[in-house]
Amino acid sequence: MDPRLAEPVIPTAVLAGVVEIGQQHHRAVETWFSGTGLTTDQLVDPDMRLSFRQITTILKRALRDLPAGPVGLQVGGRDALISFGVLGLAVRSCSTGAEAFTVGLELQQASGSLTDPEAEYFESRFALRLRERAPEPDLLPFLCEEAFGSTLLLVRSVLGADVLPERLELAYPQPAHAAAVRSFFRCPIRFDADANRMWLSSELLDRPIATADPTIRAMAMDACRRMIDTGEHGTDTVRAVETLLGRNLRRPLTMNEVAALLYVTERTLRRQLHDAGQRFSDIRDRVRERRATFLLRSSALPVHAVAQEVGFSDPREFRRAYIRWTGHPPTAAR
Repeated sequence: MDPRLAEPVIPTAVLAGVVEIGQQHHRAVETWFSGTGLTTDQLVDPDMRLSFRQITTILKRALRDLPAGPVGLQVGGRDALISFGVLGLAVRSCSTGAEAFTVGLELQQASGSLTDPEAEYFESRFALRLRERAPEPDLLPFLCEEAFGSTLLLVRSVLGADVLPERLELAYPQPAHAAAVRSFFRCPIRFDADANRMWLSSELLDRPIATADPTIRAMAMDACRRMIDTGEHGTDTVRAVETLLGRNLRRPLTMNEVAALLYVTERTLRRQLHDAGQRFSDIRDRVRERRATFLLRSSALPVHAVAQEVGFSDPREFRRAYIRWTGHPPTAAR
């Protein structure tokens, strides 16, 4: 298992929503936490952080115990500011839809997200794509419906109640509660798709946001970065760079592009990384190697497909890079 899945870095918002539903159904929710070292009382602590492994253990028990249905939509369908907290404030303070999506993708971990979102852009539309952190087929409907549902409500609260997805693609079989999914999203839905995507009109990227406030945005973004900084590599700047590179592995960002997304100059970013004892190229290699190793060990993707997932168009170039990173070829990781 990827050791990062055991790191306590995830806020409690999503799990707290599931516990609230369990209490409404008069379930013995404390039994869900057995053996995890956690209690329901800890979920109200704003500084509490959980690992992905802890959360998924509890979620599996909860979903077995709760009545069958769209639990993910019930959690994701709460008020957007409850679901996203200070990240919701940061997004609402942006000036345009494009800026809001950029901020949301960079700092999504501050909301307690359990998937890794990225954007795929085309001429007249774009897609929000969700990637699993680990293969969890029993949890996939919950994870996707919670993430897409809460995101859609946040988008509507920021860009207008008229926003509807153009279509939804879900990489799992049609569930028994498919009618509830269709009613919530009100768009064509394809199950058993090759990936999890919510397609939106690119017109949304140009929409101005009435609640824009650069001062509040800066304060909220700083709060989000402090929430998700584990100190593993010294500074929130390093963590922010890792996050942006990790969200854009298929099309690697340049240092200048990352600096622009962080609202600093390339020179300032280089200085901040130097002060933290880091180099941009080393961070990029670290992010690529982690994702590649995870995919090699946890998925059935062929090596050439793994290479594409981490930004290499030439499998031979990927092989040389992987040997440089780890001392052995990609096939040895399997």
